[in-house]
Amino acid sequence: MNYYLFPKFFNHLKMEELMELCANLGINGPTALIRDGYWISPSNYKAELPGYIKAAEMYGLKVKYAEVPYGMQYLAENPDILKFLSDNGICFVRVGYVDKNVVEARSLYGLTRNLAEKIAETAEKSNIKAIIQLHGGCYPHNATSAYPIVKELNPNYIGIKIDPGNNYNQEGYEDFSYQVDLLREYIGVLGAKDACSMRVAISDEGDKGWERFFVPAFEGQSNYEKLFVDLKRVGFNGPIILMPFYDTDNFNLLLTKFKKEINYFKKIEKHTFL
Repeated sequence: MNYYLFPKFFNHLKMEELMELCANLGINGPTALIRDGYWISPSNYKAELPGYIKAAEMYGLKVKYAEVPYGMQYLAENPDILKFLSDNGICFVRVGYVDKNVVEARSLYGLTRNLAEKIAETAEKSNIKAIIQLHGGCYPHNATSAYPIVKELNPNYIGIKIDPGNNYNQEGYEDFSYQVDLLREYIGVLGAKDACSMRVAISDEGDKGWERFFVPAFEGQSNYEKLFVDLKRVGFNGPIILMPFYDTDNFNLLLTKFKKEINYFKKIEKHTFL
């Protein structure tokens, strides 16, 4: 499978340094993160994305996955964005989130289903796959809420990014076998990160001193060995988006753990898929 780095905590690197690092890590490349403060800005993405891709190719890498800040409605109304991404070799694009506070709770499904129908149609016209990420504070946040949103839409052009780390750290945890069985062909991407709960203090507050932290996958609560078996069972073949969200105040320590985490995932893949 292909492994791409979501470089949220790598923006202190120059673009060439990012590419060199990805090559040295033995992964397929970085994602194209279109965001202010990064190598590709929303205001200038048409000029900057081709250079980013070219820089990756110079290091033997590829850029096939993008994250955009634009919501599904905006993308449907501005189809040239997806067309441009597709024309530059992007195969998957994670769309902007639907905030749970945008409408009252009982209206979230209807709103998001309507948006999903629009983005699936727009993506098909550009031959690209729109990805909706399971994310805390947003809709959908778990497989149960995600499946009705994509049900009966063409899975070649719309999919779900399952995210065990977000499930444990934010909200939305459900048994992973259930998630896989429910979403099946709609699992477009695996967000490879993990988290755990720790009681950091004795407290009389409502949380009783418990806090949730992102940690490397070899330390977290998610059973990735079982998850990979379940993913193979439904024919999942990637991509895998690596998301090191731990030790963000100490890049050297993050990088040391990240190298170990990559090896952890590849070892499980070798035993499961190869």
